Amino acid sequence: MELDRMCRLLKIDQPLPGVKVVKTSWLSACIKQKQCVDSTAHELDLSPLIRKRKQEFENDSEKEEVNNGASENNKEHKPVKMWHSYKRTKVEEDEGVDPDSDYAPSDGEDPETVQGPSTSSTSSTSPEKLIAKGQWICTQSSKNVSENMNEHITSKLEEMVKKYQSTSDQWRAFGYQKAIQALRKHSKPITSWEEARGLPGVGARLADKIWEIAESGELRKLNEFNADEDIKVIELFTNVWGAGAHTARQWFQQGFRTLDDLRTKAKLTHQQKIGLKHYDDILDRMPRTEAAAIEQVVREAAEFLVPGVIVQCCGSYRRGKPTCGDVDVLVTHPDGKSHKGLFSKLLARLKESGFLTDDLVSAEDNGSQKKYLGVCRLPGENQKHRRIDIIVVPYDEYACALVYFTGSAHLNRSLRLLAKKSGMSLSEHSLNTGVIRKGNEKVFEGTPLPTPTEESVFRHLGVPYRPPEERDH
Repeated sequence: MELDRMCRLLKIDQPLPGVKVVKTSWLSACIKQKQCVDSTAHELDLSPLIRKRKQEFENDSEKEEVNNGASENNKEHKPVKMWHSYKRTKVEEDEGVDPDSDYAPSDGEDPETVQGPSTSSTSSTSPEKLIAKGQWICTQSSKNVSENMNEHITSKLEEMVKKYQSTSDQWRAFGYQKAIQALRKHSKPITSWEEARGLPGVGARLADKIWEIAESGELRKLNEFNADEDIKVIELFTNVWGAGAHTARQWFQQGFRTLDDLRTKAKLTHQQKIGLKHYDDILDRMPRTEAAAIEQVVREAAEFLVPGVIVQCCGSYRRGKPTCGDVDVLVTHPDGKSHKGLFSKLLARLKESGFLTDDLVSAEDNGSQKKYLGVCRLPGENQKHRRIDIIVVPYDEYACALVYFTGSAHLNRSLRLLAKKSGMSLSEHSLNTGVIRKGNEKVFEGTPLPTPTEESVFRHLGVPYRPPEERDH
Protein backbone atom coordinates (compact mmCIF):
# COMPACT_ATOMS: atom_id res chain seq x y z
CA MET A 1 0.00 0.00 0.00
CA GLU A 2 1.24 3.49 -0.81
CA LEU A 3 2.02 5.71 2.17
CA ASP A 4 -0.43 8.41 1.05
CA ARG A 5 -3.28 5.90 0.73
CA MET A 6 -2.55 4.37 4.12
CA CYS A 7 -2.52 7.77 5.84
CA ARG A 8 -5.69 8.79 4.06
CA LEU A 9 -7.56 5.64 5.10
CA LEU A 10 -6.41 6.03 8.69
CA LYS A 11 -7.22 9.77 8.58
CA ILE A 12 -3.77 10.77 9.82
CA ASP A 13 -1.19 13.21 8.45
CA GLN A 14 1.78 10.87 8.67
CA PRO A 15 2.73 7.50 10.24
CA LEU A 16 2.48 7.72 14.00
CA PRO A 17 5.82 7.40 15.85
CA GLY A 18 6.32 3.99 17.41
CA VAL A 19 3.21 2.45 15.84
CA LYS A 20 3.78 -0.71 13.81
CA VAL A 21 1.98 -1.38 10.56
CA VAL A 22 1.56 -5.04 9.59
CA LYS A 23 0.52 -6.71 6.36
CA THR A 24 -2.71 -8.66 6.12
CA SER A 25 -0.59 -11.82 6.11
CA TRP A 26 -0.18 -11.33 9.88
CA LEU A 27 -3.94 -11.51 10.41
CA SER A 28 -4.13 -14.62 8.22
CA ALA A 29 -1.34 -16.26 10.23
CA CYS A 30 -3.07 -15.45 13.52
CA ILE A 31 -6.33 -16.97 12.29
CA LYS A 32 -4.60 -20.03 10.91
CA GLN A 33 -2.67 -20.71 14.12
CA LYS A 34 -5.52 -19.57 16.37
CA GLN A 35 -3.24 -17.34 18.38
CA CYS A 36 -1.55 -13.92 18.22
CA VAL A 37 1.69 -14.64 16.35
CA ASP A 38 4.85 -12.57 16.36
CA SER A 39 4.43 -9.66 13.95
CA THR A 40 8.10 -9.13 13.10
CA ALA A 41 8.05 -11.09 9.87
CA HIS A 42 4.87 -9.33 8.74
CA GLU A 43 5.71 -5.72 9.58
CA LEU A 44 5.64 -3.13 6.83
CA ASP A 45 8.84 -1.08 6.80
CA LEU A 46 7.69 2.51 6.36
CA SER A 47 11.13 4.13 6.61
CA PRO A 48 11.91 3.98 2.85
CA LEU A 49 8.52 5.54 2.11
CA ILE A 50 9.08 8.28 4.66
CA ARG A 51 12.58 8.96 3.33
CA LYS A 52 11.20 9.09 -0.19
CA ARG A 53 8.52 11.55 0.88
CA LYS A 54 11.02 13.80 2.62
CA GLN A 55 13.33 13.65 -0.40
CA GLU A 56 10.43 14.70 -2.60
CA PHE A 57 9.79 17.64 -0.27
CA GLU A 58 13.42 18.69 -0.42
CA ASN A 59 13.66 18.35 -4.19
CA ASP A 60 10.33 19.99 -4.91
CA SER A 61 10.10 23.77 -5.20
CA GLU A 62 10.78 26.82 -7.17
CA LYS A 63 9.73 25.00 -10.34
CA GLU A 64 7.42 27.92 -10.85
CA GLU A 65 6.68 30.86 -8.84
CA VAL A 66 5.51 33.16 -9.58
CA ASN A 67 2.47 34.27 -11.46
CA ASN A 68 -0.01 32.62 -9.22
CA GLY A 69 1.56 29.28 -9.94
CA ALA A 70 2.56 29.70 -13.62
CA SER A 71 3.93 26.38 -14.85
CA GLU A 72 6.89 25.58 -17.07
CA ASN A 73 4.99 22.65 -18.56
CA ASN A 74 1.83 20.64 -18.09
CA LYS A 75 3.27 18.08 -15.69
CA GLU A 76 1.52 17.56 -12.37
CA HIS A 77 3.35 19.12 -9.45
CA LYS A 78 4.38 17.23 -6.37
CA PRO A 79 3.08 18.56 -3.06
CA VAL A 80 5.22 21.16 -1.39
CA LYS A 81 6.88 20.74 1.97
CA MET A 82 4.19 20.83 4.59
CA TRP A 83 3.14 18.34 7.22
CA HIS A 84 0.49 20.54 8.76
CA SER A 85 -1.61 23.55 7.83
CA TYR A 86 -0.81 26.84 9.45
CA LYS A 87 -3.23 29.56 10.37
CA ARG A 88 -1.82 32.82 11.61
CA THR A 89 -4.94 33.60 13.61
CA LYS A 90 -5.06 30.23 15.38
CA VAL A 91 -2.99 28.64 18.09
CA GLU A 92 -2.47 24.94 17.29
CA GLU A 93 -0.45 23.01 19.79
CA ASP A 94 1.88 21.30 17.34
CA GLU A 95 1.69 23.53 14.31
CA GLY A 96 3.73 26.51 13.21
CA VAL A 97 5.99 28.11 10.68
CA ASP A 98 9.62 29.13 10.96
CA PRO A 99 9.56 32.95 11.14
CA ASP A 100 12.74 33.04 9.07
CA SER A 101 11.29 30.94 6.27
CA ASP A 102 9.93 32.34 3.04
CA TYR A 103 6.39 31.48 4.02
CA ALA A 104 4.53 34.65 4.89
CA PRO A 105 1.09 33.73 6.26
CA SER A 106 -1.56 36.43 6.27
CA ASP A 107 -5.40 36.30 6.79
CA GLY A 108 -5.57 32.69 7.30
CA GLU A 109 -5.26 30.20 4.88
CA ASP A 110 -3.13 29.09 1.99
CA PRO A 111 -0.78 26.08 2.28
CA GLU A 112 1.71 27.05 -0.39
CA THR A 113 5.26 27.55 0.73
CA VAL A 114 8.42 27.89 -1.28
CA GLN A 115 11.79 26.37 -0.67
CA GLY A 116 14.69 26.61 -3.02
CA PRO A 117 18.19 25.43 -3.80
CA SER A 118 21.33 26.77 -2.23
CA THR A 119 21.77 30.47 -2.82
CA SER A 120 24.16 33.07 -1.58
CA SER A 121 24.82 36.75 -1.98
CA THR A 122 27.56 36.00 -4.50
CA SER A 123 25.42 33.85 -6.80
CA SER A 124 22.17 35.78 -6.57
CA THR A 125 20.48 37.48 -9.50
CA SER A 126 19.35 41.08 -9.53
CA PRO A 127 15.61 41.64 -9.05
CA GLU A 128 15.38 43.33 -12.46
CA LYS A 129 16.77 40.26 -14.25
CA LEU A 130 14.49 37.93 -12.31
CA ILE A 131 11.44 40.04 -13.08
CA ALA A 132 12.39 40.14 -16.76
CA LYS A 133 12.44 36.32 -16.86
CA GLY A 134 8.85 35.75 -15.80
CA GLN A 135 5.50 37.00 -14.60
CA TRP A 136 5.73 37.88 -10.91
CA ILE A 137 2.53 38.50 -8.99
CA CYS A 138 4.18 41.25 -6.95
CA THR A 139 4.77 43.29 -10.12
CA GLN A 140 1.11 43.25 -11.14
CA SER A 141 -1.97 45.12 -10.04
CA SER A 142 -4.76 42.94 -8.69
CA LYS A 143 -7.19 45.21 -10.52
CA ASN A 144 -5.79 44.08 -13.85
CA VAL A 145 -6.88 40.49 -13.32
CA SER A 146 -9.07 39.43 -16.22
CA GLU A 147 -12.60 38.15 -15.73
CA ASN A 148 -12.81 34.55 -14.54
CA MET A 149 -14.39 32.72 -17.49
CA ASN A 150 -14.68 29.52 -15.46
CA GLU A 151 -16.15 30.87 -12.23
CA HIS A 152 -18.82 28.15 -12.27
CA ILE A 153 -16.00 25.59 -12.02
CA THR A 154 -13.64 27.39 -9.64
CA SER A 155 -16.43 28.04 -7.13
CA LYS A 156 -16.98 24.28 -6.79
CA LEU A 157 -13.26 23.58 -6.55
CA GLU A 158 -12.89 26.26 -3.85
CA GLU A 159 -15.46 24.39 -1.80
CA MET A 160 -13.39 21.24 -2.27
CA VAL A 161 -10.30 23.08 -0.99
CA LYS A 162 -12.15 23.97 2.22
CA LYS A 163 -13.30 20.39 2.67
CA TYR A 164 -9.79 18.99 2.27
CA GLN A 165 -8.28 21.66 4.53
CA SER A 166 -10.78 20.82 7.26
CA THR A 167 -9.62 17.19 7.13
CA SER A 168 -5.90 18.15 6.97
CA ASP A 169 -5.56 16.75 3.45
CA GLN A 170 -3.23 19.56 2.45
CA TRP A 171 -1.90 17.68 -0.57
CA ARG A 172 -5.24 17.61 -2.34
CA ALA A 173 -6.11 21.11 -1.16
CA PHE A 174 -2.90 22.39 -2.73
CA GLY A 175 -3.58 20.54 -6.00
CA TYR A 176 -7.06 22.03 -6.23
CA GLN A 177 -5.70 25.50 -5.52
CA LYS A 178 -3.24 25.21 -8.38
CA ALA A 179 -6.06 24.12 -10.68
CA ILE A 180 -8.18 27.07 -9.55
CA GLN A 181 -5.33 29.45 -10.34
CA ALA A 182 -4.90 27.96 -13.81
CA LEU A 183 -8.64 28.12 -14.52
CA ARG A 184 -8.86 31.75 -13.46
CA LYS A 185 -6.15 32.66 -15.95
CA HIS A 186 -7.68 30.61 -18.78
CA SER A 187 -9.00 33.06 -21.34
CA LYS A 188 -12.17 31.14 -22.25
CA PRO A 189 -14.62 28.63 -20.77
CA ILE A 190 -13.47 25.00 -20.66
CA THR A 191 -15.10 23.09 -23.52
CA SER A 192 -13.45 19.66 -23.37
CA TRP A 193 -11.68 17.21 -21.07
CA GLU A 194 -8.52 17.59 -23.15
CA GLU A 195 -8.57 21.33 -22.63
CA ALA A 196 -8.84 20.85 -18.87
CA ARG A 197 -6.04 18.28 -18.90
CA GLY A 198 -3.82 20.74 -20.77
CA LEU A 199 -3.98 23.34 -17.99
CA PRO A 200 -0.75 23.83 -15.99
CA GLY A 201 -0.64 21.55 -12.98
CA VAL A 202 -3.84 19.66 -13.85
CA GLY A 203 -3.62 15.86 -14.01
CA ALA A 204 -6.06 13.35 -15.41
CA ARG A 205 -8.10 12.88 -12.22
CA LEU A 206 -8.50 16.60 -11.66
CA ALA A 207 -9.39 17.05 -15.32
CA ASP A 208 -12.16 14.50 -14.78
CA LYS A 209 -13.64 16.63 -12.03
CA ILE A 210 -13.28 19.89 -13.96
CA TRP A 211 -15.04 18.36 -16.96
CA GLU A 212 -17.75 16.87 -14.73
CA ILE A 213 -18.56 20.36 -13.41
CA ALA A 214 -18.37 21.89 -16.89
CA GLU A 215 -20.80 19.30 -18.27
CA SER A 216 -23.27 18.93 -15.40
CA GLY A 217 -22.76 21.93 -13.15
CA GLU A 218 -22.28 19.55 -10.24
CA LEU A 219 -19.45 17.57 -8.65
CA ARG A 220 -20.40 14.20 -7.22
CA LYS A 221 -17.48 14.18 -4.77
CA LEU A 222 -18.47 17.57 -3.37
CA ASN A 223 -22.05 16.42 -2.92
CA GLU A 224 -20.74 13.40 -1.01
CA PHE A 225 -18.71 15.69 1.22
CA ASN A 226 -21.72 17.93 1.85
CA ALA A 227 -23.81 14.92 2.82
CA ASP A 228 -21.15 13.49 5.14
CA GLU A 229 -22.23 14.22 8.71
CA ASP A 230 -18.76 13.43 10.05
CA ILE A 231 -17.14 16.08 7.87
CA LYS A 232 -19.82 18.60 8.87
CA VAL A 233 -18.90 18.06 12.51
CA ILE A 234 -15.16 18.41 11.85
CA GLU A 235 -15.77 21.64 9.90
CA LEU A 236 -17.88 22.92 12.79
CA PHE A 237 -15.03 22.21 15.23
CA THR A 238 -12.33 23.61 12.93
CA ASN A 239 -14.05 27.00 13.06
CA VAL A 240 -13.41 27.26 16.81
CA TRP A 241 -10.68 29.86 17.28
CA GLY A 242 -7.65 28.16 18.75
CA ALA A 243 -8.40 24.80 17.13
CA GLY A 244 -7.07 23.52 13.83
CA ALA A 245 -7.98 20.47 11.78
CA HIS A 246 -5.82 18.21 13.98
CA THR A 247 -7.64 19.21 17.18
CA ALA A 248 -11.02 19.05 15.44
CA ARG A 249 -10.36 15.44 14.44
CA GLN A 250 -9.26 14.58 17.98
CA TRP A 251 -12.50 16.00 19.37
CA PHE A 252 -14.49 14.00 16.84
CA GLN A 253 -12.60 10.82 17.71
CA GLN A 254 -13.38 11.44 21.39
CA GLY A 255 -17.09 11.26 20.55
CA PHE A 256 -17.99 14.96 20.57
CA ARG A 257 -20.54 16.04 17.97
CA THR A 258 -21.79 19.51 18.93
CA LEU A 259 -20.43 22.77 20.29
CA ASP A 260 -22.28 22.04 23.52
CA ASP A 261 -20.34 18.77 23.75
CA LEU A 262 -17.13 20.79 23.61
CA ARG A 263 -18.35 23.26 26.22
CA THR A 264 -19.41 20.58 28.69
CA LYS A 265 -17.09 17.63 28.03
CA ALA A 266 -13.92 18.63 26.19
CA LYS A 267 -10.68 19.72 27.79
CA LEU A 268 -10.24 23.16 26.26
CA THR A 269 -7.43 25.68 26.22
CA HIS A 270 -8.11 29.26 27.26
CA GLN A 271 -8.16 30.33 23.61
CA GLN A 272 -10.64 27.61 22.64
CA LYS A 273 -12.97 28.62 25.46
CA ILE A 274 -12.99 32.18 24.14
CA GLY A 275 -13.46 30.87 20.59
CA LEU A 276 -16.53 28.92 21.70
CA LYS A 277 -17.86 31.82 23.74
CA HIS A 278 -17.90 34.09 20.68
CA TYR A 279 -18.18 31.39 18.00
CA ASP A 280 -20.83 33.03 15.80
CA ASP A 281 -19.52 36.58 16.17
CA ILE A 282 -15.95 35.63 15.25
CA LEU A 283 -17.12 33.70 12.16
CA ASP A 284 -19.26 36.59 10.98
CA ARG A 285 -17.45 39.05 8.70
CA MET A 286 -17.82 42.69 9.70
CA PRO A 287 -18.56 45.60 7.31
CA ARG A 288 -15.57 47.87 6.73
CA THR A 289 -17.41 50.71 8.50
CA GLU A 290 -17.23 48.66 11.70
CA ALA A 291 -13.54 47.95 11.14
CA ALA A 292 -12.96 51.69 10.70
CA ALA A 293 -14.77 52.39 13.97
CA ILE A 294 -12.58 49.82 15.76
CA GLU A 295 -9.47 51.46 14.32
CA GLN A 296 -10.70 54.85 15.57
CA VAL A 297 -11.20 53.57 19.12
CA VAL A 298 -7.59 52.33 19.20
CA ARG A 299 -6.35 55.59 17.65
CA GLU A 300 -8.08 57.79 20.22
CA ALA A 301 -6.74 55.70 23.11
CA ALA A 302 -3.19 55.74 21.70
CA GLU A 303 -3.23 59.48 20.97
CA PHE A 304 -4.43 60.18 24.51
CA LEU A 305 -1.37 58.34 25.84
CA VAL A 306 1.20 59.50 23.25
CA PRO A 307 0.35 62.47 21.01
CA GLY A 308 1.52 62.12 17.42
CA VAL A 309 1.23 58.33 17.36
CA ILE A 310 0.48 56.58 14.06
CA VAL A 311 -2.36 54.03 14.08
CA GLN A 312 -3.13 52.11 10.88
CA CYS A 313 -5.68 49.36 10.25
CA CYS A 314 -4.18 46.82 7.83
CA GLY A 315 -5.26 43.53 6.25
CA SER A 316 -8.30 43.29 4.00
CA TYR A 317 -9.57 46.63 5.32
CA ARG A 318 -6.57 48.53 3.95
CA ARG A 319 -6.84 46.60 0.68
CA GLY A 320 -10.34 48.06 0.27
CA LYS A 321 -12.43 44.94 0.82
CA PRO A 322 -16.10 45.55 1.69
CA THR A 323 -15.96 43.14 4.66
CA CYS A 324 -13.26 41.99 7.08
CA GLY A 325 -12.76 38.83 9.09
CA ASP A 326 -10.72 40.56 11.79
CA VAL A 327 -8.81 43.78 12.38
CA ASP A 328 -5.02 44.16 12.42
CA VAL A 329 -3.95 47.51 13.86
CA LEU A 330 -0.35 48.73 13.60
CA VAL A 331 0.86 51.32 16.10
CA THR A 332 4.12 53.30 15.96
CA HIS A 333 5.55 56.78 16.50
CA PRO A 334 7.63 58.77 14.00
CA ASP A 335 10.15 59.90 16.62
CA GLY A 336 11.40 56.31 16.89
CA LYS A 337 11.24 56.13 20.69
CA SER A 338 7.80 57.11 22.01
CA HIS A 339 6.37 53.71 21.09
CA LYS A 340 8.41 52.17 23.92
CA GLY A 341 6.21 51.41 26.91
CA LEU A 342 3.06 52.21 24.95
CA PHE A 343 1.97 48.60 24.44
CA SER A 344 0.96 47.76 28.02
CA LYS A 345 -0.51 51.22 28.68
CA LEU A 346 -2.62 51.05 25.54
CA LEU A 347 -4.00 47.61 26.38
CA ALA A 348 -4.76 48.68 29.94
CA ARG A 349 -6.71 51.73 28.74
CA LEU A 350 -8.68 49.73 26.17
CA LYS A 351 -9.56 47.12 28.80
CA GLU A 352 -10.61 49.73 31.35
CA SER A 353 -13.03 51.19 28.81
CA GLY A 354 -14.54 47.76 28.18
CA PHE A 355 -13.45 47.79 24.53
CA LEU A 356 -11.17 44.75 24.88
CA THR A 357 -13.34 41.98 26.30
CA ASP A 358 -11.21 38.83 26.06
CA ASP A 359 -7.47 38.10 25.77
CA LEU A 360 -6.32 35.35 23.43
CA VAL A 361 -2.59 36.09 23.53
CA SER A 362 -2.03 39.00 25.89
CA ALA A 363 1.55 39.72 24.82
CA GLU A 364 3.65 38.15 22.11
CA ASP A 365 7.18 39.44 21.57
CA ASN A 366 8.43 39.26 18.00
CA GLY A 367 11.87 40.81 18.14
CA SER A 368 11.34 44.50 18.78
CA GLN A 369 7.64 44.22 17.94
CA LYS A 370 4.90 43.48 20.47
CA LYS A 371 1.63 41.88 19.49
CA TYR A 372 -1.71 41.42 21.25
CA LEU A 373 -4.40 38.99 20.05
CA GLY A 374 -7.83 39.37 21.53
CA VAL A 375 -11.52 40.13 21.18
CA CYS A 376 -13.08 43.59 21.18
CA ARG A 377 -16.56 45.06 21.12
CA LEU A 378 -17.63 48.56 20.13
CA PRO A 379 -19.74 50.49 22.65
CA GLY A 380 -23.49 50.48 22.14
CA GLU A 381 -26.31 47.99 21.88
CA ASN A 382 -26.34 44.99 19.55
CA GLN A 383 -22.61 45.23 18.83
CA LYS A 384 -20.81 41.98 18.08
CA HIS A 385 -17.54 40.71 19.46
CA ARG A 386 -14.74 40.96 16.89
CA ARG A 387 -11.23 39.60 16.56
CA ILE A 388 -8.50 42.21 16.90
CA ASP A 389 -4.70 42.15 16.74
CA ILE A 390 -2.75 45.17 17.98
CA ILE A 391 0.91 45.32 16.95
CA VAL A 392 3.26 48.00 18.29
CA VAL A 393 6.37 48.38 16.12
CA PRO A 394 9.42 50.67 16.10
CA TYR A 395 9.26 53.30 13.38
CA ASP A 396 12.29 51.97 11.48
CA GLU A 397 10.36 48.68 11.00
CA TYR A 398 7.03 50.31 10.23
CA ALA A 399 7.23 50.22 6.41
CA CYS A 400 8.10 46.52 6.23
CA ALA A 401 5.45 45.72 8.84
CA LEU A 402 2.91 47.73 6.86
CA VAL A 403 3.65 45.74 3.69
CA TYR A 404 3.49 42.45 5.59
CA PHE A 405 0.28 43.04 7.56
CA THR A 406 -1.51 44.62 4.59
CA GLY A 407 -0.93 41.53 2.41
CA SER A 408 -2.28 39.83 0.46
CA ALA A 409 -0.69 36.51 1.41
CA HIS A 410 0.07 35.76 -2.24
CA LEU A 411 1.72 39.15 -2.74
CA ASN A 412 3.82 38.63 0.41
CA ARG A 413 5.06 35.25 -0.77
CA SER A 414 5.94 36.64 -4.17
CA LEU A 415 7.89 39.55 -2.64
CA ARG A 416 9.74 37.29 -0.23
CA LEU A 417 10.66 34.79 -2.93
CA LEU A 418 11.90 37.59 -5.17
CA ALA A 419 14.01 38.91 -2.28
CA LYS A 420 15.40 35.45 -1.56
CA LYS A 421 16.41 34.77 -5.15
CA SER A 422 18.04 38.21 -5.24
CA GLY A 423 20.29 37.47 -2.26
CA MET A 424 18.07 39.44 0.11
CA SER A 425 15.47 38.61 2.73
CA LEU A 426 12.20 40.35 3.50
CA SER A 427 10.25 40.08 6.74
CA GLU A 428 7.87 42.22 8.78
CA HIS A 429 10.99 43.69 10.41
CA SER A 430 13.31 44.65 7.58
CA LEU A 431 14.60 44.14 4.06
CA ASN A 432 18.16 42.83 4.27
CA THR A 433 20.74 42.70 1.49
CA GLY A 434 23.88 40.58 1.22
CA VAL A 435 22.19 37.56 2.83
CA ILE A 436 24.26 34.36 2.63
CA ARG A 437 22.47 31.03 2.67
CA LYS A 438 23.62 27.45 2.76
CA GLY A 439 20.66 25.60 1.35
CA ASN A 440 17.70 27.10 3.15
CA GLU A 441 19.68 28.07 6.24
CA LYS A 442 20.88 31.63 6.62
CA VAL A 443 24.52 31.72 7.63
CA PHE A 444 24.63 35.53 7.44
CA GLU A 445 21.53 37.65 8.05
CA GLY A 446 22.76 40.45 5.80
CA THR A 447 22.52 44.20 6.28
CA PRO A 448 19.19 46.04 6.65
CA LEU A 449 18.41 48.49 3.87
CA PRO A 450 16.85 51.85 4.72
CA THR A 451 13.07 51.50 4.29
CA PRO A 452 11.42 54.71 5.47
CA THR A 453 8.31 54.09 3.34
CA GLU A 454 6.43 51.27 1.63
CA GLU A 455 7.55 52.72 -1.68
CA SER A 456 11.18 52.23 -0.67
CA VAL A 457 10.58 48.52 0.03
CA PHE A 458 9.14 48.01 -3.44
CA ARG A 459 11.88 50.13 -5.02
CA HIS A 460 14.72 48.11 -3.45
CA LEU A 461 13.13 44.98 -4.90
CA GLY A 462 12.76 46.52 -8.35
CA VAL A 463 8.97 46.21 -8.13
CA PRO A 464 6.55 48.94 -9.21
CA TYR A 465 4.78 50.39 -6.17
CA ARG A 466 1.18 49.30 -5.86
CA PRO A 467 -1.30 51.05 -3.55
CA PRO A 468 -3.01 48.72 -1.07
CA GLU A 469 -6.18 48.36 -3.14
CA GLU A 470 -4.07 46.84 -5.96
CA ARG A 471 -2.55 44.13 -3.72
CA ASP A 472 -5.63 41.92 -3.30
CA HIS A 473 -4.25 38.97 -5.27
